Amino acid sequence: MRRFAYALISLTFGLVTWSVAAQPLSAYLPTDIEYDASVPTPQSVLGYEVGEWHVRHDQLVRYMEVLAAHSDRISIEYTGRTHQQRPLLLLTVTAPENHSKLEQLRQQHVALTDPNRKADPKTAPLVLYMGYSIHGDEPSGSNAALLYGYYLAAAQGEKIEQLLRDTIILFDPSLNPDGLSRFAEWANQHKSINLVSDPQHREHMQGIPRGRVNHYWFDLNRDWLLLQHPESRARIANFQKWKPNVLTDFHEMGTDSTFFFQPGIPSRRNPNTPEENVALTAKLANYHAAKLDQEGRLYFTEQAFDDFYVGKGSTYPDVQGAIGILFEQASSRGHAQDSINGLLEFPFTIENQFMTSLTTMYGAHENKERFLDYQQRFFRNALKQAEQADFKGYVFGEGSDPARLHEMLTILKQHGIQAYPLSADVTVDKVTYRAAHSYYVPLAQQQYTLIRAIFSSDQSFRDNTFYDVSGWTLPMAFNVPFTQFNGRTIKHAEQAYQGLPAASPAALPADAYAYAFNWHNYFAPRALQQLLAAGVKVRQADQPFTARTHSGDQNFTMGAVVVTRANQQLDWSTVQQHLTTVANNNQVSLHAITSGLTPIGIDLGSRDLRPVEPISVMLLVGQDADMYEAGEAWYYLDRHVGVALSMVDTDRFSRADLSRYSHIILVDGSYRTLGKAGAERLQRWVNDGGVVIGQKGGARWLAEQGILAAKFVSNEDFDSKFDSSSLSFADRDSYYGKRRVAGAIFGLDLDLSHPLLAGFPRAQLPIFKDSLLAMEVPEQPFLVAARYQQEPLLSGYAAVENRQVISQKAAIIGHRKGQGRVIAFTDDVNFRAYFWGTAKLLSNAIFMAPAVSPSANADEDAEAAAAAAAEAAHAH
Repeated sequence: MRRFAYALISLTFGLVTWSVAAQPLSAYLPTDIEYDASVPTPQSVLGYEVGEWHVRHDQLVRYMEVLAAHSDRISIEYTGRTHQQRPLLLLTVTAPENHSKLEQLRQQHVALTDPNRKADPKTAPLVLYMGYSIHGDEPSGSNAALLYGYYLAAAQGEKIEQLLRDTIILFDPSLNPDGLSRFAEWANQHKSINLVSDPQHREHMQGIPRGRVNHYWFDLNRDWLLLQHPESRARIANFQKWKPNVLTDFHEMGTDSTFFFQPGIPSRRNPNTPEENVALTAKLANYHAAKLDQEGRLYFTEQAFDDFYVGKGSTYPDVQGAIGILFEQASSRGHAQDSINGLLEFPFTIENQFMTSLTTMYGAHENKERFLDYQQRFFRNALKQAEQADFKGYVFGEGSDPARLHEMLTILKQHGIQAYPLSADVTVDKVTYRAAHSYYVPLAQQQYTLIRAIFSSDQSFRDNTFYDVSGWTLPMAFNVPFTQFNGRTIKHAEQAYQGLPAASPAALPADAYAYAFNWHNYFAPRALQQLLAAGVKVRQADQPFTARTHSGDQNFTMGAVVVTRANQQLDWSTVQQHLTTVANNNQVSLHAITSGLTPIGIDLGSRDLRPVEPISVMLLVGQDADMYEAGEAWYYLDRHVGVALSMVDTDRFSRADLSRYSHIILVDGSYRTLGKAGAERLQRWVNDGGVVIGQKGGARWLAEQGILAAKFVSNEDFDSKFDSSSLSFADRDSYYGKRRVAGAIFGLDLDLSHPLLAGFPRAQLPIFKDSLLAMEVPEQPFLVAARYQQEPLLSGYAAVENRQVISQKAAIIGHRKGQGRVIAFTDDVNFRAYFWGTAKLLSNAIFMAPAVSPSANADEDAEAAAAAAAEAAHAH
């Protein structure tokens, strides 16, 4: 390929660049080979040259469909749809004669990953997974995919033809269609004939949500392991189906940077990644460097980016016998932008991604046997390591909530991990795992390395600086007890978990006095919300009780949902139909109660079985509210609870009609836009009966405005723990790495009698923590629902100095304010949508808020308690 040929002739006047012509296809392509003239070019389908405009996803799909129709090298499949119903594409590219025997070739390849099968690395096909632009506003990848697709279809000669005979290329041109489309619209709608390179120009300053994220504002490059989104589930299904040797992950970074490719910082790779993986990554790096040197391009390889969290695209393959490669291109974030290195134009960024697509492909092919041999030895060594491990596997179980347990099992299954149901109870470390709801994951299986990475709860690392999280232990995220097993035998079924069996609709006794279900199930809040939406009158228990049912006495805990025949506006038969449907759809066990008189606890006419009013929830979003946490709250309430959530920008809060809302949520953020007037307006709304819920920075802002009666631990308390007097300049990164909580899992001690913790099965709860936020325990009793444990760290990295300060501090506080309620969380309760173990805290803050009766004012609280006692006495 010739050096970047500027068919774009630029005349620069101050901040304005006059675009005379787009760069033609020939300026991108290698000139040492011929191209099939019958293959349609991108320009012939799109109507413009690559890089002239940002390609929309629908245009990208159309071009890939045209290529598949015109080339016998390419087949195309639709592997799923995004949240916005855009198709997810996967193109399979190989020699024409290979398409008729694709399954045979796949079996020949995946046999290398199974130590029990015979396979020959010399004859098995090489498999490459070429994926582009998982962050939609890093579009040079997907725009380079136009060029790469054309090259694969049109390039002629023995070199490419031999490669295709030996190789299966899985080509995913857009890993984030919704984000790519959002950003393409943004960049294109702000494009002028005279390209504006001013970094402050609106084209380069996206609003919320940015194109980086998917429909629900999630970073899909953090979801490879967690699999909470359809884009990830479709991608991982094909990864596990094909077990590729190399996976590419094309990104962009800051405009003032240059170009990055791995191996990355040596000390920051995942400890489960073999040294040989790093060596093979470096082998490919030589091909990238040679090409970039030839073109005179700037680049770097061992700075800035780590390879630690196995839920990212460049690390997930590394613990499965493949080579994941991160590419980072300095971003024009539009069509042209000024940088410290000069004018950075979109076509230049595309060309770098295209060049390294080719160097990856040809470099891997030249070392085909070495990559395949490494893959085979990786899985054979994994079984040897399993045999040498100091334990045999993991046992885990959860009897209180099948939904959380089965979601965790579903994730394991999608990653090819075998989990076997126990056929007999087993006791490990004084904890008994019941056969009915417990599973065993033996280490001795193909995915040994990934299993160790998923279940890891390491707290010590050779480098304390993390680009992303340091702890992600899956069972902790789901609040599922687990432990290592090293006994002699463990009895389990022969067949691994295959999915939750379809439930048979249960017939409800028609003569019931009432129906009820407990609050333990993860989807109990959704069941309650669906009943409310259907017009069913619902009550919720603020105290536990035992009721007589058609199947005997049944215990109901705080939070239990009760539907009585009394006070219904719908026909009782219609109510029963709604109950049957809702219970079956949400996996809740519905009990038919025969009498309002209970043998233990409150009766069904008690004031502690309060009517649940329909809710209307506002979520504050915008530039000073964290986009990711707002997306997590939206996702949870929309998909897992069924709440029609109103998202209101902070700069519109002063004009919003607050009387429409029963609850307002503030996730992490500064909320400077609200100002004093906004704070006073919110305070009046709370005093009039509203419920405000603050998370992290949102909670701190509430405290700063005098709405939340809590004091946050000061920065000085943390500063005093660290001695920096003898540090050298070289210690800077390590010092600040130590000062942070690097995305770890902490443990909480719960007050299970508190309404905010209704439905939680144990007095200990893992929670994700990525900040130093904690609240002092107030003098006024009854306000604290949860505190950090004495030794709070459960998984990941947090310096002992930070842990000492956070120890025993308050993590969840709730209190009455006027007629309303204020509830605060110091941590992200819906982190990346996979922390199902803590997500219900948000539902409890919504539905159980009326039961949060204590006031932060001691005198007010005493008066309220006395009034309640007097009212109760008068009733007698």
